[in-house]
Amino acid sequence: MRLGIDVDDTIAKTHQEIVRLALEYDKKYVKGKGFKDRNALYLVDMFYWQVNDAKRFITYLRNVNYYKDLEVMDEANKYINMLYDEGYEVFFITRRNDNIRVRSITVDWLRRNNFKYHELILGAINKGEVCKRMDIDLFIDNDPVNIDDALDYGVRGLVITDTYNKDDNEYIRCNTWKEIYDYVKGENNGKNC
Repeated sequence: MRLGIDVDDTIAKTHQEIVRLALEYDKKYVKGKGFKDRNALYLVDMFYWQVNDAKRFITYLRNVNYYKDLEVMDEANKYINMLYDEGYEVFFITRRNDNIRVRSITVDWLRRNNFKYHELILGAINKGEVCKRMDIDLFIDNDPVNIDDALDYGVRGLVITDTYNKDDNEYIRCNTWKEIYDYVKGENNGKNC
């Protein structure tokens, strides 16, 4: 079985780090009011920011290489490595830019956190198309939009629960990597894990 797995907020705690850095940025460079809605998806909804504040923050993020020190989602490497060792093919499919700097940071992060995998695909804007091209059997992501994209190409999808998707019950979802492992192994193939 070929598994396609997103990186940010699926195996790496990206949102958590972005929020931490955005709060620092808000205090230092913007209004310093803090959160408007901590659980919002978009920065302009999360903080008392204008669109230009969010754009400047994105530039700031690129300059601090925040990807390099992200925390691993709880036990993601343990269960992905178990699947790899059991003969599953693992492909990390991410929207992260496909350039030398981002590839180097991402490959180094995967290595330092002991992830086993067959291939890393960067720059995947249309993840469903990539999954179809790579003959992926199951795609795992935290973003329901990407799961819809995979489903449109006939690829099964599984949502890992995240802050902003927790109330969406349209998809097969799992809350932990242990649940994902059990689902993949066929130990729990119901609507949800």
